[in-house]
Amino acid sequence: MKERLLQELEQIKEAGNYREIRYVKPVNASRLIYEGREYLNLCSNSYLSLHLHPDVMRAAKDAIDEYGAGTCSSRSVSGSIDLYARLEDEVASFKGYEKALIFSNGYLANIGIIATLAGAHDVIFSDELNHSSIIDSTRLSRARRVIYRHLDIEDLEKKIRRESVRTRKSKKFIITETVFSMDGDVAPLREIFNLKEKYGLHVIVDEAHATGVFGEGGRGVEELHGLSGLMDVQMGTFGKALGSFGAFALADSLTIDYLINRARTFMYTTALPASALAAARSALQLIRDNGSFKKELWENLDYMRRGLLHLGFDLKQSEGPIVPIVVGEDSKAVRMQKMLLEKGIFLQAIRPPTVPSGTSRLRLTVVRGLTKEEMDKALEAIGAAGKEVGLI
Repeated sequence: MKERLLQELEQIKEAGNYREIRYVKPVNASRLIYEGREYLNLCSNSYLSLHLHPDVMRAAKDAIDEYGAGTCSSRSVSGSIDLYARLEDEVASFKGYEKALIFSNGYLANIGIIATLAGAHDVIFSDELNHSSIIDSTRLSRARRVIYRHLDIEDLEKKIRRESVRTRKSKKFIITETVFSMDGDVAPLREIFNLKEKYGLHVIVDEAHATGVFGEGGRGVEELHGLSGLMDVQMGTFGKALGSFGAFALADSLTIDYLINRARTFMYTTALPASALAAARSALQLIRDNGSFKKELWENLDYMRRGLLHLGFDLKQSEGPIVPIVVGEDSKAVRMQKMLLEKGIFLQAIRPPTVPSGTSRLRLTVVRGLTKEEMDKALEAIGAAGKEVGLI
């Protein structure tokens, strides 16, 4: 076995796709320490910079004092402490759904939702650039998988019509991220909802990167399109804009009760600690009661995007905090990453299999905590690196 692993690792290195863990220590919302040096962090998913907000940190500390460091049990046994009920009620109300169910993380939530609700006789229509957790979930469901072209409603409807003739009696699902994690573009949710209504389909959406960022009240892309609470199931996370950890499913009471009884990633996983739940509650309250967090984020987004476009970068169809700088060749993306590290910029090269072959990139994220001076520094360094590899 070890010989095979060694050979495969060597092939990964030769292809420029070798990954190493970088152990870092956060300094503040926009900076971290790596190998003894301070860097500007341009790859955080804490879009609203709430993971270091005093109220959120205080809530976590108070919960540890009251509940201890961990739950040490699955939710089905003794891990469903009362904080779960409060947070589930609050996030369901915030998002406009009847009921919520909290999972330990987004990957487990998607597997629990999709692999439990879809079965071997069903059909899943999945965007070709959906997150790995969705891809793995559809495989585990054993449903027939139909992949449609990224964001292409015409291709999706054509395939729905074809499958409606081929598999008349099966349940059919459309599954999509609303904000795509590597491209930052937004799904045409209104058109997808229209297909749901037209063909009697079930829709499951992943709002992981949209919660707290999109929509007037930060409720996500559903709110942006006037569709809050109208999908069959929504998955969202506390581990990005809400600055904590964990994930949730939103649906009607019947669907949530079924997941409680059949979702294996819910039933057989240790429950989240009270500190994570309390931090998420605090962050949710901040978002709900104070629109300035999202406003400040979007001011930074506008500034950074204008700067990158002025330098000549193609930002594709991205919207919001996820900004893909597509380089193409794996080796060039890694080269840009190294050049930026030398200039004090911590920004990771994303390569296959995370993104399709030939689309290696720097996945830049903009957060509320960045200052104008920090963004200017980033723009200067990224521009110089882009010119060095011939990207601009």
